[in-house]
Amino acid sequence: MITVISIKDEHIANHFSKAESFIMVNEQASIVARFDNPALSEGCEGKRKLVELIKAHGATRVIVRNIGQQLLSKLLNQQLDVFHAKSGRTAITYFANEHLAECEPYLDALQGRPSTKHIAKQGKGGCCDHNHGESGCHGGHCDSHEHDVSDIDLSQPMHIKRCCQKKHSILRTN
Repeated sequence: MITVISIKDEHIANHFSKAESFIMVNEQASIVARFDNPALSEGCEGKRKLVELIKAHGATRVIVRNIGQQLLSKLLNQQLDVFHAKSGRTAITYFANEHLAECEPYLDALQGRPSTKHIAKQGKGGCCDHNHGESGCHGGHCDSHEHDVSDIDLSQPMHIKRCCQKKHSILRTN
């Protein structure tokens, strides 16, 4: 079992995608890999590369302090077990254990934090940055995004609708 931990200043990073680097530890708490965070300089493409690196190293679970809904969704879609560490000062050896009594499992992307940057991009219609081909994205609805996100209350629960591995429509859950 390989566990991925986001690291900043040799402690668990407060925010997963803003970590300086990532370590991978085995059941004996030995570091088996360490790599710099590609998401720091490459934006969305860097986050995709981060998920690919995690999978390529054979990880089965990920430890986070805070993580956005977008990236949490990507990790969960890769069948990775994601756990919330309550303290950034927890010893790395603790996370090598099979049972993590002090960590809350993240089972749904809604447990992550809404991304204000992503919401702002939606408001500008700039959420699709990939080629959809001739038929467009799921029947062409990505061709004309008009999102009014100015009245969104981020303290309220919300669901973000998936489309082409991107998330477009914000739907209130109330």
